[in-house]
Amino acid sequence: MKRLFCLVLSLALMLAGMPALSAEDPASQEQVSPPQTISTVEIRGNKIVSTATILSKIQSKEGTPLRQQTTNDDLKRLYDTGFFQDIRFDVSEVPGGYKLIVEVDEKPIIRQIQIQGNTVFKEDKLRKSLGVTEGQILDRKALKKGEEEIRQLYANKGFRFVDIQTDVSTDPVSKESTVGIRISEGKKFKIREIRFEGNRAFSSQQLSRQMKTRSQKWVFFGTFKEEVFEKDLERISFYYQKEGYLDVKIVPDFEYLKDKNEIKILIRVEEGVHYLTGEVKFKGNTLFPESELWQELEMLPGLTYSQFYVSQDMERIRSFYHSEGYIEARVAPDVNLNQDTGKVDVTYEIAEGELFFVEKVQIRGNTKTRDKVIRRELRIRPGERFDGKKIEKSKQRLENLGYFEEITYDTEPTESATNRRDLIFRVKEKRTGELSFGGGVSSIDTFMGFAEISQRNFDLFNWPRFTGGGQTLSLRGQIGTINQQYDFNFVEPYLFDKPITMDFNTYYTVRDDYNVDFKEKRLGFSEMFSRLFKDVFRVGGGYVLERVNLTDVASDAPKDVVDFEGVNWLSRVRVFTGFDNRDNVFNPTKGRMINFSGDLVGGFLGGNQDYYILRSSYTEYLSFRKKHLIELQARLSTSQEFGNSSSVPVFDRFYAGGLGTIRGYGYRRVSPMKNNNPVGGQTLGIVNLEYSFPVPKLDMFRGVVFVDTGFVNPDAYDFGFSDIALSVGPGIKVKTPIGPLAFYYGFPLSNPDPDNENGRFEFSLSRSF
Repeated sequence: MKRLFCLVLSLALMLAGMPALSAEDPASQEQVSPPQTISTVEIRGNKIVSTATILSKIQSKEGTPLRQQTTNDDLKRLYDTGFFQDIRFDVSEVPGGYKLIVEVDEKPIIRQIQIQGNTVFKEDKLRKSLGVTEGQILDRKALKKGEEEIRQLYANKGFRFVDIQTDVSTDPVSKESTVGIRISEGKKFKIREIRFEGNRAFSSQQLSRQMKTRSQKWVFFGTFKEEVFEKDLERISFYYQKEGYLDVKIVPDFEYLKDKNEIKILIRVEEGVHYLTGEVKFKGNTLFPESELWQELEMLPGLTYSQFYVSQDMERIRSFYHSEGYIEARVAPDVNLNQDTGKVDVTYEIAEGELFFVEKVQIRGNTKTRDKVIRRELRIRPGERFDGKKIEKSKQRLENLGYFEEITYDTEPTESATNRRDLIFRVKEKRTGELSFGGGVSSIDTFMGFAEISQRNFDLFNWPRFTGGGQTLSLRGQIGTINQQYDFNFVEPYLFDKPITMDFNTYYTVRDDYNVDFKEKRLGFSEMFSRLFKDVFRVGGGYVLERVNLTDVASDAPKDVVDFEGVNWLSRVRVFTGFDNRDNVFNPTKGRMINFSGDLVGGFLGGNQDYYILRSSYTEYLSFRKKHLIELQARLSTSQEFGNSSSVPVFDRFYAGGLGTIRGYGYRRVSPMKNNNPVGGQTLGIVNLEYSFPVPKLDMFRGVVFVDTGFVNPDAYDFGFSDIALSVGPGIKVKTPIGPLAFYYGFPLSNPDPDNENGRFEFSLSRSF
């Protein structure tokens, strides 16, 4: 119809444009009459699509010349709308020009969609996959695509042989259609087995670990999901290519056992040649010697060739140039593969660019946090050359503040010079207030819980919001059968805008432990000052004044307790130093912390006790594979009396047991005992080893296995292991919308507490706001 119309229209236009010949004017035979104009455009046959919509799609309008090319283009544009199944153009001569008639045959409107036979999925989900709704113009291509989406939906649930029949009925008068979709779901197929054939370089077990698809084990796993399986094949192929098998081919074969609704999968592997790295060269490097570039490479001659490692090395070279200020340096690998020798030569072509300097450092996105709070964490300044290491260090320090969800950086050109750029840090702020609570439950139903409200980005001088100044304010309360504790803490990390931290704390605690023969009430305050050096070393000191009152002393209490009954004033000076190079203070994956501190408590300082305490701790974080983490923590402390004191007070001795020390033992039950009650020791040693790992398909969970061990000995500098406690156990950490949770169960292996022989369950939870 379309081609016939074009032929008729061409003849009409040709005859209409033929000039009249005159015998009296021979020259007129060589003149061509101008094209005739369109005087009227009439639209016919449209009931759904408005006339205005059709006219807006065509260029042949009243007063314009009637041209064949224009009408051909109009015809195409109208068909492209998808509204019409047939279009005809007619031309008739009228006074003053031509009348263009556009007659359309519209596609019907979908009045109703009926889906039948579905039991696996609700109709709403099927309609969403169909992608076609009532009220739309009927588009059979879209309908066909929707069928395939539904079929894929079923396939990913294990229904491999679903049958979908679609029927369309149209009322010729109303131009409305009813779409009927009937589904025969069939049976869900389970995977009986997955085998590999042709794999020599890697075992079937190694290849299976690259897959998420699993054969059925009892009632677990086994559903065949087509999309997941396709990605599994890609992962296997990538695994081979990463190990130098560039020509590998992965071909699956399926055997359907319809009588059992099972699938056998055979994955054929054609490994091909194992390629090694041949020559490695650099081209275009003039600023740095090759010896420095070689240090950035991991893929060296003779090692397995992998495009994955080429990309990594390319990025390392680029990062090296960026760290030296050449931020526009480009690196591209030129790869020459020799199938005969099985070697791949690589040439890194480097476009070094010029050295760039920082014009301005701009902060964007901070709506609460003051600019100065962010800028004091930055380790790159205007006027310096771009230094990638300093920029990354600055980003890391901003992350460690805990104020931002996201931190990115980029550059913008300036008007001052071609080799100067503005450095832009973009931050997205998050909630920095925190409400947290937690507790522990043992086999004898001892409970302790705490609640804390804090603001990590407090601003004492920003009334009434009190946020954005980088200070910390917290109020903590602990209520339980053992402890009651109330703390108020205020920290200014940059006193007088210098890297000097002021930490003020006041507190009141009541400890009424059934394990001991007294009740302890402690009221005190502390004021600490410290300074940070080189971003990792901290040195500080301060003063602590406490009033400790021992009450409710049992009549048969040991002399260790009776000697300190009543009010004791403790006036102490504290000094400390530490090293901390963790990559992230909230979720560290590498780095270490080393801390040393000493307390001198003396009557000459205004108290009535004389003793000192020395503490040390070491923590190491190691990550390997994907998100697997090992945390090792060791603590060693000792204390000793001097002067007029006969011993270290029972309330300032060391105790262990429970969450935070040695899990699996009762609170304070790892300690020297008298009358079967802990009296504390003067030397403590604890080692905690914890391995955590991701739980497959459950990103919010992390599994934990831990080993805790330690001792609390009665005398100063007594580091013997004769009375050591040891526990092991599992745990799980969960990231939830209300905050992280942690659950542990510890099993004591040596010197078990008679009241907790079977172990102890403990948990904690914190929540941000």
